[in-house]
Amino acid sequence: MGRFLFSESSNNLGGQELQILLQMRMLQDAGHHAALACRTGSGIAREAAARGLRASASVFRPSGIVALRRLIREQRVDAAFCHSGHDALYMALAARLLPRRPLLIRVRTYQPGVPKAFGYNVLSDRTLVHSEHMRRRVLANPAIHPERIAVLRPVLPLAEIRAQAMLPLPDGLAAAVRGRKPLIVHAAMLRPEKGHRTVLEAIAGLRGRYPGLLYVMAGAGPEEAALRRLAAELGLAETVHFAGLLLPVYPLLALADLVIMPSLDEPLGLAQIEALALGVPVAVSDAGGLPETVEHGRTGWILPAGDVAAWTQGLAQALADPARARAMAQDGRRFVEATFAPERFLEALQLQLEHARRQRGV
Repeated sequence: MGRFLFSESSNNLGGQELQILLQMRMLQDAGHHAALACRTGSGIAREAAARGLRASASVFRPSGIVALRRLIREQRVDAAFCHSGHDALYMALAARLLPRRPLLIRVRTYQPGVPKAFGYNVLSDRTLVHSEHMRRRVLANPAIHPERIAVLRPVLPLAEIRAQAMLPLPDGLAAAVRGRKPLIVHAAMLRPEKGHRTVLEAIAGLRGRYPGLLYVMAGAGPEEAALRRLAAELGLAETVHFAGLLLPVYPLLALADLVIMPSLDEPLGLAQIEALALGVPVAVSDAGGLPETVEHGRTGWILPAGDVAAWTQGLAQALADPARARAMAQDGRRFVEATFAPERFLEALQLQLEHARRQRGV
């Protein structure tokens, strides 16, 4: 049995934080010990408590290093998984104060700007990224040692996704989608890089062909007010529904005629993979790691990021032949089952830990 500590310094609750909680649960179900170090009152702290997962209040600044050291020692941690920049730094400092330190595994889901070699070559024993795109982005700095950077696909709890897809929607959302066809769902934080503006403008061009169309944005974020204004300016007040953060999102994905991920930048994306797990058609942009999850014309559609005309045409094509779209989604479902299943994740994680131990000589 392994003993694992995850850390996250962000106050937000998004895809990265939810993936941490999923991985913790998968490890626990497999008989391992998994715990979380996070900020008091953060989104991930609240969600961990709701899911019955172990969490310890931690401070990710110099004054919290001693407490982190004590936590690592008391829990006899074999491997610490760090995510955000602050927790990666302070976890590394705390671990190095111990005579027997755990493996330090950096999980990198985003890489803004040019990466610095010190964090990858010195602070962490190994860095895991979710996509080949992210690995290339990290290795854009030639000083970073490529053998220390590896791809580990995220985990999807396939049985849970399918079970929760049968749950009822919240009353307000159920009323909003009732009788609306086609239904396009976009599950992502409301941030500029997620591509909501592209889709709003594309849908403005489709409204005449599909008077019953509804575009549901499931998520929260700083762009909400601006997106509401744009929807009103485009005359889409009755065509767009802001659902807010929806947990679980699977019942909404299951109802969709099309799930989209039109991001301008995306390390990998999860909503389109979750939709394929349910056999729901998807369309994604060609940004970042998204093309690693969809094969154009076979399991879904890949459209140019930010290109309103291309998205207008692509959405129309995806909606025009529902039977073909569903058949493509079934091919996508088989791909997801072979790539993102819990047993595949656990096998791949064990392999990466073995690599890290060998590199470190332990």
